[in-house]
Amino acid sequence: MTEPSIARRRLRQRAAVGAACLAFILGAQITQAHRAHVTLTRVTANPRSGQWEIVHAIHYHDALRLLAVRGVRDDVQPTSVEGRARLALEVERSFRWFAPNGVLLQPVTVGAELEGDNVYVYQELPAPTLVGRYAVESTWMHDVFPEQVNNVSVEFAVPRTTVRLSRQQTRGEFTPFSRPPH
Repeated sequence: MTEPSIARRRLRQRAAVGAACLAFILGAQITQAHRAHVTLTRVTANPRSGQWEIVHAIHYHDALRLLAVRGVRDDVQPTSVEGRARLALEVERSFRWFAPNGVLLQPVTVGAELEGDNVYVYQELPAPTLVGRYAVESTWMHDVFPEQVNNVSVEFAVPRTTVRLSRQQTRGEFTPFSRPPH
């Protein structure tokens, strides 16, 4: 895939994730006096590459707080390459994906960037071939914000599914359609 098409796809993904985050956060702000601590993870299937593409959107201030709680130097911010790399490592540590047979799936982090009020962490995973219920587990930022919610939008699930993960409910399941065509 050429670099411009990757950039266009990422721009569309960021726009979709950003719009969903904004709608969710604005809805939460109407009912609460403070900004909700919510992340959105968007999982899509790319039939051309045979990959699941995973985009995690993290609000800048939440990312900043996470780095502080982890004891990262004050000069390491989400605006820095090192700060985004640390956030990507935290995502890798905090999200776990499982095949229907219980095998742990290993997404590969392909990048992270700051865009507006969000840090985006990009991962890819070869599209699994097993049919059945997959699972995602997340402990992302549960030790930083007790009310942290991680919404995982599986956009190729049958039916389309958003798994809501929290400190009380760290695991969710979804059924993807059969393997995307190559």
